[in-house]
Amino acid sequence: MNVTEVARRLKMNTKDLLDKLPELGFDIGKRAIKIDANLVEKIVAAVEADRRKQRLLAEEEKIKEVKLTQGGSTEASQPARGVKIPEIIIVKDLAEKMGLPVTKLIAELMKNGVMASLNERIDFATASIIAEDLGYRAEAMSEEEALAASGGEPAKKLKEILESRQSDNLQPRPPVVVVMGHVDHGKTKLLDAIRQTQVAEGESGGITQHIGAYQAMAKDRLITFLDTPGHEAFKSMRSRGSKIADLAIIVVAADDGLQPQTLEVIDLVQQEHLPFIIAINKIDKEGADVERVKKELSEINLIPEDWGGRTICVPISAKQKQNIKELLDMVLLVADLEEFKADPSVPAVGTIIESHIDKGEGPVATVLVQAGTLKPGDMIVVGEVAGRVRALKDFTGKNVKEAGPATPVKILGLKAAPLVGDVLEVTGDRKKIKELLKQASYKKAAAAKTVKSVKEDEEGDSAAPTLHLVLKADVLGSLEALTEALEKFDDPEVRLKIIRKGLGNVSDVDVLEAEAAKGLVIAFNVRQVPSAEEQAREKGVEILSYDVIYRLLEEIEARLKRLLKPETVRTELGAIKVLAIFKTDKKEMIVGGKVTAGKVKPGTKAKVIRGGEMVDLGTLAELRAGKEIVSEAVTGESCGLKYLGSPVIKEGDVLEIYKEETKERKLKKRE
Repeated sequence: MNVTEVARRLKMNTKDLLDKLPELGFDIGKRAIKIDANLVEKIVAAVEADRRKQRLLAEEEKIKEVKLTQGGSTEASQPARGVKIPEIIIVKDLAEKMGLPVTKLIAELMKNGVMASLNERIDFATASIIAEDLGYRAEAMSEEEALAASGGEPAKKLKEILESRQSDNLQPRPPVVVVMGHVDHGKTKLLDAIRQTQVAEGESGGITQHIGAYQAMAKDRLITFLDTPGHEAFKSMRSRGSKIADLAIIVVAADDGLQPQTLEVIDLVQQEHLPFIIAINKIDKEGADVERVKKELSEINLIPEDWGGRTICVPISAKQKQNIKELLDMVLLVADLEEFKADPSVPAVGTIIESHIDKGEGPVATVLVQAGTLKPGDMIVVGEVAGRVRALKDFTGKNVKEAGPATPVKILGLKAAPLVGDVLEVTGDRKKIKELLKQASYKKAAAAKTVKSVKEDEEGDSAAPTLHLVLKADVLGSLEALTEALEKFDDPEVRLKIIRKGLGNVSDVDVLEAEAAKGLVIAFNVRQVPSAEEQAREKGVEILSYDVIYRLLEEIEARLKRLLKPETVRTELGAIKVLAIFKTDKKEMIVGGKVTAGKVKPGTKAKVIRGGEMVDLGTLAELRAGKEIVSEAVTGESCGLKYLGSPVIKEGDVLEIYKEETKERKLKKRE
């Protein structure tokens, strides 16, 4: 990057920047030289710090003027108060640390171009700038301090809570079964057959895009099922599903065998030490080969039981409801061997497996209760969100009076949508609720990705064409999966940047953000409010709506490809030695010659070479053998040709003939 580009980034005149640099301790000369990336960041940081200092000095001068006018004192103000900030912090928590109203902090963020809600996570760099703008001295919190403040990761917290609520009143509970596998291998059809419902037809494009939690009866016993998406974009959701289950059913299509996502979920369940059953589905289809699947399993050291191993394999047909009873019998058998138990009498604790904002019901979360019994009226804390359970609904939408261990229920009554993976805890202690809310700033990988996606470019070629996106989705799980999938587009010559993302319908602010960045609005399973739709028409902003993730990704990939400069491939064809000049015009010549190498064709490029140096570059427009027009001439043949270009060809010159083809570039993706 050179001085001019740095000035443009800082929105300064190049001369002003060069004049300012010596004051800040940078001696780089007064030329538009190349600057090292590290030095660029130091210059940007120094200039921005100087700007803040100048703003503070100006504000102090104004205060002094006001005090003098009012006859007040002009004593120096108190030194800036220090505030410790972790690497990632929630806006609401930062406001509490500084003792300011959250609305004032959000307003300051907006002044600095950061559109953040009270539950939004921001990085230390952003938080420190805002804190200093508000008169505070920002200090980085150490990892130990951050971990102590956050109360640890949700998984660790859940383990601690469950251990603290152990008792002698343990009772058998339903097993929690996660259904996993490759896309389109029939996972939802299997659950469909078990529950005798038509969930698969209700899914967009016939694929599952949220984690669903359902219960079914087998031999008068309840089994809880988690349906996880199989599309590769939902890797993080599949991982989450495996961590809250007791055992897994891995669905493999008999006509397709083990696929990438199949191998991935096998790795996941083995890492989590989950017992699992292989359901070999689609045995009714033409081309189904159960033995081939068993052979592929044995190749990865999963030897089927009937081959002398320990891997339980059940051939099924979800479509024809064939062998479903046998599969459920195996699930109950494994559950009996594992002896899953919990205490239903302790205060409830569980994990959020889905979360969204409903137009009529407000924030809605699906929780899997893992211990205790959850009831309407219970005071709950979920991450940084608190509330009272207003209503509980089962997977069919019916109201229920309570939810015991291993029961999935939808909760109404929360103040905001919690994060997927957060721990739900019932407590009647209001002081504890307040304390837990202060300690609920979880340091999550998903949050770090969010900050990484929306912050300003700090590396790479700033001149690369960039596709800016405003991303809105219906639920947090989808938003997280979409972000992860979009971040895989990692071509150095084109860039994709998510400038804003969130839950709910597309608003006016989303459209204005997209317009400012000359970007697109992506609406996944959500609509746009009427005013936003009108705003988009007026501003010329595209709003693309999708309900199937792979169609969305295909569209984004196509748009990124259009930003790539096409690749020009050059192929050398042959050479002609000029023996005679027949006609010369201003922009063309007719010459005769002999092909000395390869073959030549009309419609190709021709370089005029004289004495080993190129004299001109033109086009071989027409080729003749005698009086006939021909399509090509090969080595040893004589020919006449029409050359389009400057009339500079002389006898003895050599024409090097080649062709150029423009090919569409392949977009690079990170695995």
